Amino acid sequence: MNIEPIGFIVAQFGLLSLFLGMRWLIGGMIVSTLLGAAAAIQLPALGGASIQPSHLLLVFATLAIVLQPSLWQPFAASFRYRSPGFWFAAYILFSVLSAFFLPRIFQGATLVYSSARSATGTMSAIASPLAPGTANLTQSVYLLGDLVCFGLVCSFARLGHTRFVTRMLMATTCACLAFAVVDVSTFFMGMPDMLDFLRNANYTMHTAETISGFKRIVGSYPEASAYGTTALALFAFSATLWLEEYASPVAGPVTLLIGVTIVLCTSTTAYVAGALVLAMLLFIALKRLIGRRWNRRYSIFFATLAFVVPCLCLGIMLLPHVWGALYDLVSMTLLDKADSQSGEERTAWNALALISFLETDTFGAGLGTVRASSFPVALLSNVGIIGTLLFLIFLFQLIRVVQNARAGHGLRNNESALAALMASLSLIASASISGSSTDLSLLFSVTAGLVAGATQTHKVAAARPVAAVQIPTPLPAFLRSARGLAP
Repeated sequence: MNIEPIGFIVAQFGLLSLFLGMRWLIGGMIVSTLLGAAAAIQLPALGGASIQPSHLLLVFATLAIVLQPSLWQPFAASFRYRSPGFWFAAYILFSVLSAFFLPRIFQGATLVYSSARSATGTMSAIASPLAPGTANLTQSVYLLGDLVCFGLVCSFARLGHTRFVTRMLMATTCACLAFAVVDVSTFFMGMPDMLDFLRNANYTMHTAETISGFKRIVGSYPEASAYGTTALALFAFSATLWLEEYASPVAGPVTLLIGVTIVLCTSTTAYVAGALVLAMLLFIALKRLIGRRWNRRYSIFFATLAFVVPCLCLGIMLLPHVWGALYDLVSMTLLDKADSQSGEERTAWNALALISFLETDTFGAGLGTVRASSFPVALLSNVGIIGTLLFLIFLFQLIRVVQNARAGHGLRNNESALAALMASLSLIASASISGSSTDLSLLFSVTAGLVAGATQTHKVAAARPVAAVQIPTPLPAFLRSARGLAP
């Protein structure tokens, strides 16, 4: 195990946050999900696996829960029967069990592209017989971390801190935009390695690539696709807050600016998933129109999609040089993508993954065993029909609680719940296009946990007033009073 310099910094922040309170840990963990190319700890014994800063802070947040018995009940209530958390826990626990049993039961029964990384950070490009590997362990740890993160955010929101989590996600959106600006600026200034201190993970870095003269925006991630996935989810979150007239002065400007970076990041995943996100927002707008709950911002959004965008496209067509560059960009990222080497490789992954699903009698080969290029295919090939059904039930319950809350049950956090749901669906859409595993990232657990917690706040508030809730810390009372800070 090798602790990186950034790991020492994150560990010091985690230790300090144990004394400052859960807000610091939760907020730091949410913002640190942006550090997708950073490694706090390297694990050469597990095929060069990296522990990211967000996962390290998750360990400290878990420790804080253990040290504070008053938070045990809200955390456990996040997984109560028939709630979204219950089905999320069922899906993850089944996946972890599959990682141990299924690769041994079906060992040698089919060929797979393994999800395990080599010491250089690359994955095998040659299919090999199904067998247990280090990826079974690492993927299980990641999913268990997702489960704990979901419970932390859900319980935190249930205790009346929905607005705090919402503000932290907006701060993450602003930070994501800042990283994109720095990435592009340093590239054109001839200093593309300025962010390399944040890009120390054992991944292949594609940080200085261009397509048709456009710099591929990667921000704090190793590639444009990863940046586009996160930026799109944060765009969906901030855009929904703005449309729902949430009291945030930065929601509108940040949504516009991060939307521009998504267009310029040249990620096929972001483009296709972005079209799906806009379609979902348009569906919500039309539903509000039918229900006579229209507002001025929805009118602006609808007019922009219906009139401004087509007129802008026509205007660009009158500029041959600009139109030619954009056409080349669209051709390379969308029209010709399937015929590229990357497209053919990903098609082969999915084809062999589906064959593995059938050759394991639809049980799947076990979590972390099969590499695919689409989240639904990864689900079927790794955890089979049972795991896929459990995830679909979880997703159905997640959508259902938001629908029930918006049906008029007196919930004060409608905007946050809907925005978090849109961000969660955006991450699923992006993973369905290019996701190689069943891990949807900690950011998904944060947004899904916010959905579940925000829609249950009114139930907790009935038994315990939100105004009276405080998050204690492990410090003795006399030290808490001496530091002069609220817990």
